[in-house]
Amino acid sequence: MEAGRLLPDLEKEDFRILMAIEQGMKKSEYVKVSDIRFYSRYPMEETLYRLKKVHKIGLTIRNAAQYVVSYKLNSIGYDVLALHTLVEKEIISQLGPLLGKGKESDVYSCMDDEENIFALKIYRMGRTSFRNIKRYRNIIGNRTHLSWLYVNRLAAKREYNALSKIYDINLKTPKPIDYNRHVIVMEYLRGKELAYYKDIDDPEYIFQEIIKQMRLIYQKADLIHGDMGEFNIVADKDGNILIIDWLQSVSADHPNAIRILRRDIKNICDYFRKKYHIECDTGEILESFLKE
Repeated sequence: MEAGRLLPDLEKEDFRILMAIEQGMKKSEYVKVSDIRFYSRYPMEETLYRLKKVHKIGLTIRNAAQYVVSYKLNSIGYDVLALHTLVEKEIISQLGPLLGKGKESDVYSCMDDEENIFALKIYRMGRTSFRNIKRYRNIIGNRTHLSWLYVNRLAAKREYNALSKIYDINLKTPKPIDYNRHVIVMEYLRGKELAYYKDIDDPEYIFQEIIKQMRLIYQKADLIHGDMGEFNIVADKDGNILIIDWLQSVSADHPNAIRILRRDIKNICDYFRKKYHIECDTGEILESFLKE
């Protein structure tokens, strides 16, 4: 990962410049040099020196088309700030290999000083298009002028809050460790998504366990996954499962809650029926969810 490689080369003054740009981006897409100097509290000479350095190593985008030169963070610069903060907080100390790459995020392994291994999820929603922004309306609300960096930050916060709510009642979702900006550190299960298993030993047990967890999460945490499927369930060789990827989750009092819940149940039923010939009735399962 590029940001992890660059971290050792950066000094505290560099991070301060990057954070000054981040601060300025709350008001505009690009931040003028004079504003970066103001937010960093550095003399102009130091500001220009640090800007030149972080730009040269690829952490910023410079807009020189206008009369006044200005800068914004790119995704690597944002990664650097998040990782630096997590290292400073002693949440992580090392990054490991890439575990998975999706449309909206990358997942890496990572380790803390005590050699505990975690999963580190970095949101990358800028890979998609603002034409698909309706998909993320539950994240951004009615905001219309947002950078993808900030959208990713909102996404990480949303998923971290959902993970925390579910984990607090001891249900099977990854334990959230911490988050910063667009990065979440969470429990790592040594397994893989159901979609990548050619076969599993006891599909009936796994199916019943998934349905049980979905029901308990709905009844006790008042949450519906919203995007349930074989790519959002991690299983290990011992039959342990974790339900992952809670970005699209909705509350039980959402106007379309029952429709979304039915769709989630149907997705699981369809997968296990097609691959493992397990018979299930979406309507009956839904009724069991709705019982007090």
